[in-house]
Amino acid sequence: MARILQVGILIGSLLFALFQLLLPVYAFLPALQARAIHLLFMFWIIFGGGMLKKVLNSASTKDTEQRAPVTIRTAFSLKRSLYWDLFLFLSGVGISFYVFLSAEGISEQYGVPTGWGQTALAFLFLLLVIEATRREIQPALPVLAFLFLLYALFGHLIPGTFGHPQYDLPTLAGQLFLTTGGIWGLLVGVSTDVIAIFVFFGAFMFATGGGTGFMRLSIWLAGKYSGGPAKVATVASALFGSISGSASANVATTGAFTIPMMKRLKYSPEVAAAVEAAASTGGQIMPPIMGAGAFVLAELTETPYLQVAIRSLLPALFYFLSVGVGIHFYAKRKGYVGLPARELPQLGETVRSSVFFLIPFGVLIAWMVAGYTPQYAAFWASLVTLVFAFFTEDLRWSLREALQQMRKAVLDGARQAAVIASISACAQIIIAVIALTGLGVKISSFIVSVSQGKLFLSLVLIALTSIVLGMQVPTTAAYIMAVVIGGPVLVNFGLPPLVAHLFVFYFAILSAITPPICGAVYIAAGMAGSDWFKTALLAMRLCFAAFFVPFVFVYDQALLLRGGLIEILSVVVRTGAATVFLSAGLMKYWRKELGILRSGLLLIAGALQLVPNIYANLLGAVPPVLFLFF
Repeated sequence: MARILQVGILIGSLLFALFQLLLPVYAFLPALQARAIHLLFMFWIIFGGGMLKKVLNSASTKDTEQRAPVTIRTAFSLKRSLYWDLFLFLSGVGISFYVFLSAEGISEQYGVPTGWGQTALAFLFLLLVIEATRREIQPALPVLAFLFLLYALFGHLIPGTFGHPQYDLPTLAGQLFLTTGGIWGLLVGVSTDVIAIFVFFGAFMFATGGGTGFMRLSIWLAGKYSGGPAKVATVASALFGSISGSASANVATTGAFTIPMMKRLKYSPEVAAAVEAAASTGGQIMPPIMGAGAFVLAELTETPYLQVAIRSLLPALFYFLSVGVGIHFYAKRKGYVGLPARELPQLGETVRSSVFFLIPFGVLIAWMVAGYTPQYAAFWASLVTLVFAFFTEDLRWSLREALQQMRKAVLDGARQAAVIASISACAQIIIAVIALTGLGVKISSFIVSVSQGKLFLSLVLIALTSIVLGMQVPTTAAYIMAVVIGGPVLVNFGLPPLVAHLFVFYFAILSAITPPICGAVYIAAGMAGSDWFKTALLAMRLCFAAFFVPFVFVYDQALLLRGGLIEILSVVVRTGAATVFLSAGLMKYWRKELGILRSGLLLIAGALQLVPNIYANLLGAVPPVLFLFF
């Protein structure tokens, strides 16, 4: 049975990959049909994979001599569990296929069910999406989606502002299932049209040698310097994160190499985990390929993705400058050294392995610069990547290894794309309920009333809201929920939509390292065997720039490359100086270890650099200069 399920998952993954790769080139499907097929494969991979996992675990248990024989009760429980998974699999795939076949008729119903059959299918489908998401991520998002469904059903019983008119079951079913404003809305559309192909592109790249190239280039660039292994983690996470777009995936992938390397060179477990968590979190804001949420941001703001990436470049560089400088000062204070020369890769092998990701990257950027859509560019970059699958690291032809690499890439890519699809669909349920009930407008009005019309206070409240919503919720979902609430508030203050959305996006990302619930920190701390709270505090000190850079580009949009050259240079110098001075103060090092008084003065100096006033900037430069020369 395990063999049959493995073949079924491989076939589903291969069809999923072909569908997503060909969709941007041969866009022959209407939106509803394309999204239905996308979720069909999501159910196929998640529920089919669940059955396979249970069968393999059962077989492993039977093969272990130390375990007791499998009882009749255990066998019956396994059989019942498999029947349940089979029901979920058939229901999810079947309803998705029904929507695909009936798309034209559904579009003509205008959200009105034809009978109780469609109403029942609607609510079953919504629950299937929530269950699929629950199986793949922490329960916060699916629980939240279920609570929003209950709010849609029973919110009319809530008195006051946050109540809403009563909706009967057919009305809710029609709005949430039979329109592209419900479960088939924008998030699922972006997952279908854009995100999935980039996921497969990343999977192909790493399976065909791009991951090795990333790591070797990182070691060659940063390994020999003070605190080298930590700086390697920073460079590798910046490079890898620009493909993966997930803090957790970034930690799990690069951390498997960098955390043991740092611990072997006597870095404390907390330092190793904090460095990896901080660097990995920033990968989601690093162009040219940012996190999945960036594609949603481009759609919501009606901004070309390439422009989003360009505008985000300087803030992302300051994020990694903060992490890199913080590592440098901390390593100097603690006496951490670089990697031994024998462990550094040679230039020749670094160049050879770097080819496996530099050329596909170059193709991707070239197509986007030429004006093509990101997904069309990803299609051609993926084809180039597949060519490299037929070559080994030393550029020898190998058909057998190519087939193994492509099999792994297809399976990994399908798994990641299915997870993102489930997250997008689950978050879309929340967004649909918010739109239907008017909850977003009510919360936005509440924020405006509490902030009393003050921009800074509104920014603080929205930043806190974004971080709270992002706790154990993937970045894309957290950003969407936060921007529905906070985006209109900031736009009403006169901010361009792109600026408002980027502000929310940054703080949604920071939830990955902000206590008490910080997913990237938990994973890194588990890999390093460190105390998670100490790890979180150090990670926040390393990437502190992310907490003030969004405020900087709200008040001075030159940081987003808006304005003249002098304005851009001015904000770059001020923000760079603030980053370095604040980092020195937080890490208590400036040429030598500092006491509380001098560290405090450096923190004040950094804060003064953030003030858009030349006299404040000059005053703030005095303490660092004095400490540097005297």
